[in-house]
Amino acid sequence: MGEEINQTHFDQSDYDRFHDRLVEETEFVRELFAKQAFDNHSRKLGYELELCLVDAQGQPRKINQQVLDKANNPLFTMELAKFNLEINGHTFDVGADVLSLIDKDLSDLFYEVAQSAHCFDADTVLFGILPSLRHEHLDADEYMSEQHRYDLLSQQLIAMRGKPVHLDIAGEDRLIVDKNDVMLEALGTSLQIHMQIPFDEAVSTYNAALWASMLVLGAVPNSPLVLGKCCWQESRIEIFKQAVDTRNPEEISDGIVPRVHFGKGYVKSLFDLFDDNFYYSPILPEVIDRPVESLHHFSLHNGTIWRWVRPIVGLEAGKGYHLRLELRVVPSGPTLVDTIANTAFHVGLIEGLKHCGDDLNCLDFATLEVDFYAAAREGMQAQVHWIDGHQASLKNLLLSRALPLARDGLKQIGALDSGDWLDIIEARVASEQTGANWILKHWHEHSDTTALVKDYLAHARTNTPVHLWAENRSL
Repeated sequence: MGEEINQTHFDQSDYDRFHDRLVEETEFVRELFAKQAFDNHSRKLGYELELCLVDAQGQPRKINQQVLDKANNPLFTMELAKFNLEINGHTFDVGADVLSLIDKDLSDLFYEVAQSAHCFDADTVLFGILPSLRHEHLDADEYMSEQHRYDLLSQQLIAMRGKPVHLDIAGEDRLIVDKNDVMLEALGTSLQIHMQIPFDEAVSTYNAALWASMLVLGAVPNSPLVLGKCCWQESRIEIFKQAVDTRNPEEISDGIVPRVHFGKGYVKSLFDLFDDNFYYSPILPEVIDRPVESLHHFSLHNGTIWRWVRPIVGLEAGKGYHLRLELRVVPSGPTLVDTIANTAFHVGLIEGLKHCGDDLNCLDFATLEVDFYAAAREGMQAQVHWIDGHQASLKNLLLSRALPLARDGLKQIGALDSGDWLDIIEARVASEQTGANWILKHWHEHSDTTALVKDYLAHARTNTPVHLWAENRSL
């Protein structure tokens, strides 16, 4: 989805041609699976981190193009809103110091983009949802980034729905917003973790990632305050599901699964997920004259189906094809050190869970899906299930089962520098001071988003883990 789209409109012939290319490329991928023609040895980690640009008063600054031009680094890319950017980090082989290498890479890149932002009197900050955003910041004419693909995506979304986007999310408060464009998607900023995995481990890793996605939501929420309303602990989950829902009323009544979804079940082959992509109509059916082996149309379509665990077929020059998972549930922030801790916990938990084998499939998938949304809504206070069916508070399961499993999982893949990072997660959960809870406490005491963002930013600059933050307006 990062590649610019050149067409200005699409007709039925475009959809037909795109479908033909999609069929051809999917059949090529089917053959790759049949031949097991994927890397079966490499294990790598990478990341993408979205950030917010704010002024001295904590208000969003619509200057992403200026910052990109100043930085002049291809690892920094545009996002939907002019007040957001994305860092696309380097990829690292999993080894004893992999987390330390990612930490240094992220720190260097974040410093570089922050210095560019400072040239325009702006700060970079990591929120799941920037608390100072107001309705006017979702005005597409003023705040949508100036790339044609965003405008086209917005037009296509509304055309497919046949009506405006209707956001309705209920937590402590209820937020209802109607929009004639895709800008509600710009509310959320996130961390995407990329795990390249050996082919033989693809199925077990995917099923484990579903479980881990539910569990980590209790430890990482950072998106509770949306347009002045207290919504879910991790509001991004429900907002994104509704913000890019392309279903028309008839499809909704027929029970069509939305494009943003947790999953449809445990899998026995990762190819089943790619084959399921035909369930969804293309949004941007631009046909490009590229060889089948490039998988251009296959990848473009896959990038417009927003599973919270997204499977990807990767192609590396001279090394052939590989499989990786894009883990999408973790929000940005609050700090760089929290970001690495969240990465360590998510990856370690997947690695630990996948060795549970068929036990991962014992609980019916529908229950796991219900637990996923409960975790997003209530955080660590949610009552959810462990893989054996035992039900308890998410906090209890994180401390007693998930964290020990994550420690073992990282040891199993040789990531020996994980101890301090997982200690941060354990202390955060034990204290119950996540980014979300710090934000809510500040908001309930002061009801002032300017003070909230300024205090948050002052803490974040010290790179102190969020569980050690005081609620201190004098910073």
